[in-house]
Amino acid sequence: MHYIQHRYFLVPAIIITIWLLQGCNGCNHTKTPPPVRDSVTAETEIPTPKDTLKNWAEQRLIQWKGWIDSSMAGSFGTDSLERTTVDTLGSIDTISMEVARFEQFRQFFVYSPDSSRVIDMVSYGNFLHQGTHGQVVLESGEPDTEVAIVNVQTKKRERILFTGPSTIIKQAVWVNDHTILIAGGTYNENNQLQPAIWKYDTNTKLLENWESDRL
Repeated sequence: MHYIQHRYFLVPAIIITIWLLQGCNGCNHTKTPPPVRDSVTAETEIPTPKDTLKNWAEQRLIQWKGWIDSSMAGSFGTDSLERTTVDTLGSIDTISMEVARFEQFRQFFVYSPDSSRVIDMVSYGNFLHQGTHGQVVLESGEPDTEVAIVNVQTKKRERILFTGPSTIIKQAVWVNDHTILIAGGTYNENNQLQPAIWKYDTNTKLLENWESDRL
């Protein structure tokens, strides 16, 4: 008789105990801890001006790079370029380019991505003539070189770089609608070529000169 009474009390107790254990997920097991974060997190590498120029030179200035590699027997690397000077072109020489002359040299200009401006590094001191097959040929005249930006609509022409006969301008490209790269090289007194890149921003009017630090 006592056994039966204890049995009646024991069954509900077991049910309650099971219910409590399920409610606390066993209460004897530790919850799964969140994943431990590594104390050393990967930092996003922000490109420096030098890295950016190196990438641009490798990817955009193909003609210039080929000329430099050929002239220097592959001994030059774009990672050796260092920014030597930064000038603000406060008073830029400005003229109005004749429409006829603009049209004459149009095919040799380098247009900005939005086609609102062009880089003109050919009309100063050079002239055009008909080639043997009827094509227009650009022939060098003056030993100096001038690089300018011309507004396509207004024909306003702004000089941004002028170099003497010891400097050769090989290529110019637009990086975006307001940044251009002018690439060339200067021969020193020992007739050694020193690669150079000029970077110009039409918004800030800043002209940077990048040269090799290994020559």
